[in-house]
Amino acid sequence: MKWVLYSDIHAQIPQLDAVQEAIEKENADREVIIGDLIHLGPQPSEVIERFRHRKDCDVLVGNLDRWIVDKHWETKEPKNVYHGWMLELARQTAERLSQDQIDWLDGLPFSMTYTPEQNHSLHVFHATPDNLGDDDAIPPRLTDDQIWDKIKNVNADVLSFGHIHGAFVRPVRDKTLVCAAAVGMSWDGDPRPSYATIEYLGDGKWDCQAKRVEGDFEPQAKFCEESWMPHGDRVAKMIRTGYFWNPDHMPH
Repeated sequence: MKWVLYSDIHAQIPQLDAVQEAIEKENADREVIIGDLIHLGPQPSEVIERFRHRKDCDVLVGNLDRWIVDKHWETKEPKNVYHGWMLELARQTAERLSQDQIDWLDGLPFSMTYTPEQNHSLHVFHATPDNLGDDDAIPPRLTDDQIWDKIKNVNADVLSFGHIHGAFVRPVRDKTLVCAAAVGMSWDGDPRPSYATIEYLGDGKWDCQAKRVEGDFEPQAKFCEESWMPHGDRVAKMIRTGYFWNPDHMPH
C-alpha cells in the first residue's frame, strides 16, 4: 500500500496546486493531509473547500486550524510581537470563513493509524503523538534520545507528521520518522513545497521519501504582500526564501 502525505498548506492555493499535480503521478492508494490547512495565508476558504467534500483523502487537524475553531484571540494573551500578530491573523482568517467551514475544521481528527499488515503500522499526527503543536514539536535538531522520549509509546513502524516546515526522513531506533511539511512555506532554507510518500513493501519493509516540487511562486508572494493579511510581507518573505520571517524567533 502507498500513501502520499502533505501538510501545512496555510491557505496558499498555488503551492497546493503544485503539490497536488505532483502527487497525481504517484499512483498512491491513499492521500493524507496532516493539518494546518489555513492561517498564515490569504485563501483560507478556498483551501477548505478543496477538501471539505472530498471522500478520497483523510484530513487531520493542525494547531493553527484549532486556533480558528477555538477563537484563541479571545482567550490568549500575546506572549510577544510574533504571537500577537498570529492571534490577529487568526481573527481575521476566521472572519473569512463560514460557520459550516469552521464546524468542518472542528470535526477533523487528531491522528490516524494505518495497518497494512498485522504488527506493521503507519501513525500520522500533526506535531507530536501527544501534542497538537502549540507546546511541542519534533524538529530535526533534536538528538535521537530526545526524539525517542516523544515517540517511544507509539506502536508503529513509521511515524509521519508536519508542523516544523522542513521535510525529512530519519530513522530513530526501530522507527522511521517522515516529516511531510510544508506546502505553504518552508523554514529549512529550501523554499520549494514538499510532500512525502510512504509505501509498505511487505514483510515489515517500508519505502519512505520526502520530495520537493518546483514552481514559480513569486506571484503568490506578491499576492500575500498586497492581500488583506496584516504583515503579509512576512509571509511573502517565507515563500521566497524558505526561512522563517524572523530568524531570531524560530517557532520550534
